[in-house]
Amino acid sequence: MFDPNERDMLRTLGTMANTAIDRSFGNKRAARETLQSYIRTDKRFDRYDAPTLAARVEECRSCGAKLDLTDPRLMGRPARPLERDQSW
Repeated sequence: MFDPNERDMLRTLGTMANTAIDRSFGNKRAARETLQSYIRTDKRFDRYDAPTLAARVEECRSCGAKLDLTDPRLMGRPARPLERDQSW
């Protein structure tokens, strides 16, 4: 039914994050919990670990980085070999 391409998924995550922040009146902890529930509800994100994805979305939005949806850590698997970014 859906063709989950990366651009649409990234746009959806951005909208979800904005909505979560708006509904929590700027409370980041509540916004992260709300974002996790949105991610769990959307079937396109079933293969991702909701808490990890929500934390990474928040981190990317705060520093302007681009979210890599192919990152195995977002799916609960170990990092890619020789990956430099081990900060999270």
